[in-house]
Amino acid sequence: MPKSAIQRMFEYNEWAWQRVFPSLAALPEEAYFAERPFFWHSLHGLAVHAFGADWIWLQRLRGVSPSALPSRESVADVTDLRRRWDPLRAEFRAYVESLTDEQLAANFQYADTAGKRYQFALDDLLRHVMNHATEHRSQMTPILYQLRHPTEQLDYLYFARRAA
Repeated sequence: MPKSAIQRMFEYNEWAWQRVFPSLAALPEEAYFAERPFFWHSLHGLAVHAFGADWIWLQRLRGVSPSALPSRESVADVTDLRRRWDPLRAEFRAYVESLTDEQLAANFQYADTAGKRYQFALDDLLRHVMNHATEHRSQMTPILYQLRHPTEQLDYLYFARRAA
């Protein structure tokens, strides 16, 4: 995938998160932290996991292989989450902008949290990061809707229409 396509996907990812954050911030704390029947326990846990995924992948891309994601207990609330995530997203954007098409096509090696080594094309890893974020936004949005704090439409075409 050419660099311009990866950059466009990252732009969409950023655009979509900017439409989710206000809905999360508008929730009463009880709703944000309430235990829910999914993997990450609460909207807070899910949001921290999504942040942690961005964090761990950026660390790996820098040559560091952390042994764990940030825990949901390590992030106080949605304000703390944004305080940490906003600069991380800017760093990730700068990293993507620094890449060349040749780097994107090259294999990249990393170790997972258990130390197992993997190798994939860098563009595949970056597509995974963006797809992972989409998966977790799609888990959040029905709950936000039920709690009467819906997001705007997050489909890619809404993003594309904005730019048209």
